[in-house]
Parts: sequence; C-alpha cells; structure tokens
Amino acid sequence: MIDTATVWDRCLNDLRYHVKDNVFTMWLRPLSAHQEAQTLIILAPNDYFVTYIRKNHLADIHQLVTKHSQGSIEEVVVRVDNANRSTTSTSDSGYQESGSLFVENELVENKPSPPLTNPVNDRAQNRVQDDNNKADIHTDRQHTALIDSTETKSLSYLNPDFTFETFVTGKSNNLAYKACYELGKRQSKNRHNPLFIYGHSGLGKTHLMHSVAHRYLRNNQSFYYFTSEKFINQLVYSLRNNKIEDFKKKIKKVDLLIVDDIHVLAGKTKSSNEFLTLFADFTSGDKQLILASDRHPSQMTEFDERFRSRFSWGLTVAIDPPEIDTRVQILQKKAAWYGMTLPKECALFIAQNVVSNVRRLEGALNQVFANANLTGAPITLEMVQYALKDIVAMRVQAVNMDNIRKVVAEYYDVTVKDIMGRKRTRSIARPRQIAMALARELTGDSFPEIGQSFGGRDHTTVMHACDKVAQLRAADPAFDKDYKTLSLMLQAA
Repeated sequence: MIDTATVWDRCLNDLRYHVKDNVFTMWLRPLSAHQEAQTLIILAPNDYFVTYIRKNHLADIHQLVTKHSQGSIEEVVVRVDNANRSTTSTSDSGYQESGSLFVENELVENKPSPPLTNPVNDRAQNRVQDDNNKADIHTDRQHTALIDSTETKSLSYLNPDFTFETFVTGKSNNLAYKACYELGKRQSKNRHNPLFIYGHSGLGKTHLMHSVAHRYLRNNQSFYYFTSEKFINQLVYSLRNNKIEDFKKKIKKVDLLIVDDIHVLAGKTKSSNEFLTLFADFTSGDKQLILASDRHPSQMTEFDERFRSRFSWGLTVAIDPPEIDTRVQILQKKAAWYGMTLPKECALFIAQNVVSNVRRLEGALNQVFANANLTGAPITLEMVQYALKDIVAMRVQAVNMDNIRKVVAEYYDVTVKDIMGRKRTRSIARPRQIAMALARELTGDSFPEIGQSFGGRDHTTVMHACDKVAQLRAADPAFDKDYKTLSLMLQAA
C-alpha cells in the first residue's frame, strides 16, 4: 500500500505541470497532508487558503489522490492547519455549500440544527444515487437543515456568501438587483414572472438568484435551483427510467424554480418540451420562475419562437460589466469580508487593469492577498503592482494600435487595410472612427500620434472621430453597447 506522503508528493508533482508556476508556489506548495481512515486531510495555513483551494483545485486534487492511492483514499478534505475549532458555522440563512440537486423529504426552516456532512469530489455532485432518484448531500463545508417528515421541501446548492447583503450595486446591475430584491419580499405585489436575467459570465447573475433563494428559505418557502446541465441530467434520467411525471410532480410542489444558463437547453428537443410544461405551471398562480442566460431572449436564435416569446413574458433585465466605481466597491467589500485592508489606491489600480467581470476581479484580489500572506509584506500600491505585473503586461499587450485595429476590423467584418485606407463609405468609416476613439480612450496617445498610426491622418480627423463616436453612443444604445463590448474585449485581463 502506498503511504500518504508518497501519494501527496505524486499529486503535487502532477499539479506542478497543470498550473502556472506562481500559482503552484503561492497556493499548493505550502500545503501538507495526512490520512485519517479513507480520507486525505489537506492542511492549509489559514482560512483564506482553504477557501481558495476548495474553489479552484479541490476537484483536480481529488482525482489525482484517487489515482495515486489506487482508490484506497475515497475523500479529500481541506482544513486549516492546527486549528481545533468547530466547523459548524452557518450563514444567515442557515446553510453552507452543498452540491446536491435536491433532497427529498426535508422541511427546511430558517433556523439551524445539527450539521450533516459528507465531503466528496465536486465532479461527482450530479450522480443519481438510487432507483428512487434521491440525491445525496455533497459538501466540502458544513450544511445545516431541519428535517420534518410531514412535508416535502427542497434544498439545492446555495452559496452562503451569495446574499443581497454581499452584492455590490451600480449602474450596470441596479435594475437586476431591484427586480430580484422585490421577489425576495414575502408579500410583494410587484412580481414579474418569469424574471429573465442576462449578461456575460462572471457579472453576478448567479449571485442574485442565490440571494432570492436565501430569502425564500428565510420565509419558509421552498425552491429548486438548477444549472441547465444538472436540470438536463435529471430530465434525461427521468425519461430513461419512465419517471418523468414523478420528477415534474416533485418540481411543481415548490414555490420557486431557478434555472441557470437556460440557453444550454437549445437543441435538446425532449428536455425543452418537458421544460415548457414546467414553465406553464411556474408562471401562473403564486409560483415564481427565474431564468438566466448569456444573452437576451430575442438573440437566442437556437430556440424556436415558442420559447423566445415565453422567455420574454415577464421582466427581462441585463447585467452589464461593472463601471470602475462599482469595481472599486466590489474589491473593498471582498477585502473586508476576508478581514484584509485594501487601500483605495490599490483597489483603484486593480479596477483600472481588470475590467471584464467580477470573477476576474476576485482572481486579481486573491493574487494580491496570496502575496501578502506569503511574504508578510503590507498591501501597498507598489506591492499590488508587483503582484499583478503579469495581468498588467497582458493588458498592455492587448491595448495597442495594431490590436485595436485588428479587433475592430474583425468585429465589423472589414479588413485592417480598409481601416487604414481612404475609403469613406459608412461601413468602413464608422469602424475606423470607433478604432480611433478606442485608441484615444485606451492608450492615452495624443491626437497627432493616433492620426499618424492611422495612415498619416491629421489630428483634426481623429478629434472629429472621437466627437462623432461620443454623439452616437449618447443617441444609440445599440451603438454604445457595441463600443463597450469592443472596449472590454481589448481590456480583458
């Protein structure tokens, strides 16, 4: 039998070649491990390490441990080293992370009871365990629930940190926040059904949907939360085992149904048709349906008109990338949550260099805190600049004249030669003006410098282009959205 030290050494050796060197040095090398029965206990320096490892590497570690222990180790748990403390902490809603699709025969109330734990690999969360289609509770943290056999209520995966109180609002997400907050009120009369939230990945759609679910639990109301993949898995299982009516019957018992990434249902005829029957049930009476996608229903051309029209029945709200003030607030709020102090000039530097989504903001913040933890250095602007030098370098590399022209040309289906040329047809002149305006905004180069880089044009031509683009952005929301999209594509770090 291979000893624990050898198993862990082999896992680290494999991980070294699957992650970046700085990630391995910062996050994985400080870890140690020992075995308890059939469980590998990974010891981390502090709570921050534990959170990071669970979120980013636990699934890969579990797979490697299973491989190198030849199956003798079945579970992997991450803990703080030398911390003899209770792990029965709960969130305001009384729940911690769980990966189950749903748990049958549980009455969930807004007060905690003794915890139930069963750590497993996240990748196994969607397995169906028995012929009765019951899902185990899979968790790498503590999970609390009050069981009452007299009534059936649901318990789906909920991130305890995704609440209205932890959500940072701004112009980019305020309408979506207000719509979800209204749904969370027990006696709200301003309900929109379905509520359809759309926006690119990492902007907070899932955070808002979990926030509504937390409120429902506090009000002793039931819900199901599904990613589209897990929803499809359950449908397929039920169809194959002639249990589709039982599955739908269970779903219809709850007050709230949430389906994330609904666009993934496109092209799956049977699953889509079964979903339509649930749609009808949850858009009538006192029930509520929340859907999320990466784009507006009208742009979901993979679906036929039946679906697109139904998705638009209620309220459709967008979440856009956060503006810089909101990004700064997000960073400072996350820092406070971790018990760290992030000076405003440091938050501003991060916000200026990471613009695409909240997830990447958090990744940059993680990197800064990791440097602070490992070096013991205070968080200063100089330290943050050093910690994020690779991110800044990638951004600088992307934001240059050549790349601006290339990205704009591809976006508008013209050639770089056209943009550099003298043609004045609108289909070419407009992308050229946008490229000039983006160059002025993102590079900070002078009007004469930009003019020279665009085929030796006069600086007044560049000034006119910038003014024209500003006017069009103010007058045409679609044009403004295209401009913002191009800006994000160029700045994404």
